Amino acid sequence: MQALTTEGHAGRSYRLSGPRALRPGDRVEILARVLQRPLRFEPLSDEQARAEMTAAMPAEYVDAFFSFFVDGKVDETTVHPTVQELLGRPPASFEQWARAHAGEFAAG
Repeated sequence: MQALTTEGHAGRSYRLSGPRALRPGDRVEILARVLQRPLRFEPLSDEQARAEMTAAMPAEYVDAFFSFFVDGKVDETTVHPTVQELLGRPPASFEQWARAHAGEFAAG
């Protein structure tokens, strides 16, 4: 909201993160703990992922995804100070977010 409601943010973009870098498996582990039910992360092979994505979206998007995440052009392991700098408070953790939204996950 800060960037939407105060001056000086027009035309800017911000990299956001929580206080700790998490891989998808880490997030699943946290959700399992918070929801108190078994969950597991089962990644697809690159070939499986490419086949599924190609069936659902243009090849350019699939190629960009693989360029960003498989070739490493996007690094999601960096913890950014943006929330602290903009809001003057530390970012919430993924676990805090999961606890606040636990009721929105349907049992099933």
